[in-house]
Amino acid sequence: MGFLDRFALRLGSLIAWGFLVIVALMVYEVVARYGFNAPTIWAHEIAGVLAAVAFVFGGAYCMAEDSHMRITSFVESRGRSVRAFSHYLSIAAGTLYLAGLAYAAFRMARDALFRFSISGTWDPERSGSTWNTPAPSYIKLALCVGAALFLIVLLRRLFTGHGPDN
Repeated sequence: MGFLDRFALRLGSLIAWGFLVIVALMVYEVVARYGFNAPTIWAHEIAGVLAAVAFVFGGAYCMAEDSHMRITSFVESRGRSVRAFSHYLSIAAGTLYLAGLAYAAFRMARDALFRFSISGTWDPERSGSTWNTPAPSYIKLALCVGAALFLIVLLRRLFTGHGPDN
């Protein structure tokens, strides 16, 4: 297992704790809203950011752990050539998809983060909520980094000889 695989696994394990934080935030929000009639303006936005980041980096985690979804019942019952074709076809399709996603996410993140007002102050894309944070900008940046990490982990499988029978 290479450095990037270990990095993706550690990052995924760390980010997975965000789901526990989301549960705690939602419990707090429900108690504050219905128990004390004092809803927050921040709980839903933070929960959304945490969930988005966790899902974005989940792909690289699953690829590094070799637990991504497959239709094995069809492929495993066939010969070695069908398994090899399926393996390399999935890497090719994943590479095209993730390269396009990383590129598009890079452009979206660049446009969302590097915005300036007429006076020259930094004005990233904002959520438009009551709290109005720049969360959408950071989610787009996370999508770019997560797609790039997933792509690199996927390509590593191709170039390190991790074939269909490994």
